[in-house]
Amino acid sequence: MESLGLNVVLPPFLNGRRQFTTTEVNQSKYVTKVRWVVEAVNSRIKQFKYLANTIPNSALPHLEHDVSIVCAIINRYRPPIKTSNAEDVAIAEKMILLRSRKNNFEKFLQRNNLKKSSSKWHAINHIDIIDEFPILSEDEIVSNITLGTFQLKRARSYAEENASTTDLTGSVNYTIHRCQEFPDIIRVPTQSAHVSRAQYHPIIRFTREEILDWWCDCTAGNCVIGCCSHIVSAIWFLSFERWQTQSSPKPSGTFINFVADAAAQQELSDSTNDDETEDED
Repeated sequence: MESLGLNVVLPPFLNGRRQFTTTEVNQSKYVTKVRWVVEAVNSRIKQFKYLANTIPNSALPHLEHDVSIVCAIINRYRPPIKTSNAEDVAIAEKMILLRSRKNNFEKFLQRNNLKKSSSKWHAINHIDIIDEFPILSEDEIVSNITLGTFQLKRARSYAEENASTTDLTGSVNYTIHRCQEFPDIIRVPTQSAHVSRAQYHPIIRFTREEILDWWCDCTAGNCVIGCCSHIVSAIWFLSFERWQTQSSPKPSGTFINFVADAAAQQELSDSTNDDETEDED
């Protein structure tokens, strides 16, 4: 592989640790940014049923020819997955710049015992910092924080879980914790999407104009090339979504309005109550 100018890179493993180092998670994010388009192309190829299913051994001699035909059809009739633009170049340059940077904010939190101690935080509602947290557009979040759209696409589901509603533009009970010693630092308890018993605590430092630093206690929380979905969800809701005037709830979010609690309903009976009078003919 190396003779062809290719370098094989494997993802890091935790090996009993709770979290990847900043170097490991930065490298993983860096490689993923390059690799995702390959996965997207593979997904297009597997949309052809013949290649999506198990291929018998008898067809292996013709497999390369079959794949070539499929790829030719895709190239001829499907649009490009992604076309480069000026924003992509800017994001790539920023990722290269951040690749070797350490997460100094994590060291700050460790030094001040803010990563685990609950006594240093007090619960507030998001309205309490509505004039202090910066207002950002989704494009600004992508360009300056996530450096991609994947985490942003997951932000809504985490925010809805935290607020227990799909209407995030109304009166929302979105609880955050504010640091008593450093008021410009907050953390947002966030339920894990994969483990029901796990809860993460993304921590964010901010000014009225911008997001300065972030860290999370999830496995990828040390990243400085972008950030994890838990951090993005908090930033997205506090800086963007709560300022929107029109809600966009998921369809399932309205189903609860049509459901009645059976325990609160009177027992139904097929017989007519003796006190009822029949209509006259």
